[in-house]
Amino acid sequence: MTTPNRLSRPIVLTSATLFVVGVVTGAVAYAQRSDAPAVHHDGTSAWAVHLVLTALAGVAVAVLAARGRLRATLLAPLGRPAAARVRLTLREATRRPAVALRALVAVPFAALFLYGFWRAGEQVVGGLDPRFTADAWGGPSYLGAMYCHYLDGALLMAVAALALHALLLGRGTRLAAVRTSSGVGMVGTR
Repeated sequence: MTTPNRLSRPIVLTSATLFVVGVVTGAVAYAQRSDAPAVHHDGTSAWAVHLVLTALAGVAVAVLAARGRLRATLLAPLGRPAAARVRLTLREATRRPAVALRALVAVPFAALFLYGFWRAGEQVVGGLDPRFTADAWGGPSYLGAMYCHYLDGALLMAVAALALHALLLGRGTRLAAVRTSSGVGMVGTR
């Protein structure tokens, strides 16, 4: 089970840094906002879709909670085992062409997962500009746009994390730390 003391420092720091950069990006966008009034166009809020997505996400959360797996599932992409699987995949990609292809396919999913942190940060301050949320899903209100953007972001990040789970080496394998000539490495054990 991934607990806070089992989180990967590099993954958590990268994620937090991207969130902060997103907040700064949103603040810059807010500072450069236009004085022109925001105009909301009917039919752009997509609330019906987001209510369905909310129901589906609620069912998934309820199932994970009932199985006692909610916390572990939410923290797994930020854990040390995830970081070890990334290192193992990258190391093996230099030796095996099939693994190199898997790593290449994983790049867009990793980018999407990390983009979610940046986008969530950007929305915090940037969303205060009425033009930022006027035609946003969930808009034109700040809270509605935040809800829909965060729901979309969380679902996209979950899909990206599931794809990475399938693509990275070491799934179903217990990774153990071993001392190598170049330092500490991870090897798979059954």
